[in-house]
Amino acid sequence: MQKIKNTIKEFFKNRQDYLKEIKEEPKFINRLKKRIPNILTESRIVAPLIIIPTSILGNFISATIIAGLFGLTDAFDGYLARKWHATSEYGRKLDVISDKLFALGLIIPLLITNPIIILPTLLLETCIATVATRAEVNNNHPKSSMLGKVKTTFLYVTLTALYLAKSFNLPLNKLSFLVAATNMSQAATAIQYQYQSNQEEKKTTTAINQNIEENTNAKKNDLRRQINEYKQLKDSLLPNENVEKDFVKTIKK
Repeated sequence: MQKIKNTIKEFFKNRQDYLKEIKEEPKFINRLKKRIPNILTESRIVAPLIIIPTSILGNFISATIIAGLFGLTDAFDGYLARKWHATSEYGRKLDVISDKLFALGLIIPLLITNPIIILPTLLLETCIATVATRAEVNNNHPKSSMLGKVKTTFLYVTLTALYLAKSFNLPLNKLSFLVAATNMSQAATAIQYQYQSNQEEKKTTTAINQNIEENTNAKKNDLRRQINEYKQLKDSLLPNENVEKDFVKTIKK
């Protein structure tokens, strides 16, 4: 639980740093360029509030158009951020959150009307989100892979096809092959992300153990040095003590 709290705090700290960077930018056009990519990303968080009610009311054609418009932001936010040198840690994390919420917003209406077809897609996407969240909480900083991008493309194409099918009252079972391909790409992505997370955890554990070992060795070496210095000091003082004792004996005689 503490790790989750720290992750949330880190996210808002990233946001504050991002806003501070924009505020300190002297040119208005540069401030605008830094804002636009994240505005596009944030729009996908708002999208489900429009798509879900529209779909539930039965207007899948409008929902499809709205989803398509918001979906285009996913293609442009990263491109513009790189082109305008407006990438940030806040933007990276925000992109992950918005993608998951946007996908969930598209899945929920289909889940209500056709749960059997879409339920595996929801469960697998939840599994991917869980793996990514755990990696982020453990400071592994998960990164999108090519397989993950392919999965996202399959997911959006499949959801778009399902929405179009609902719009024109076409049987969804004819798209089962597309749903199955999406599910396989989701499963492969989940496995890959879990493997990457495990590898990062191993690296972190190895680094911690090496650091502990180095500190322990440093303390041992320091202790040995102190013992040697004590012995040297003792050896240098003992002869003087013997001379002093001999001198006292001589006087007594």
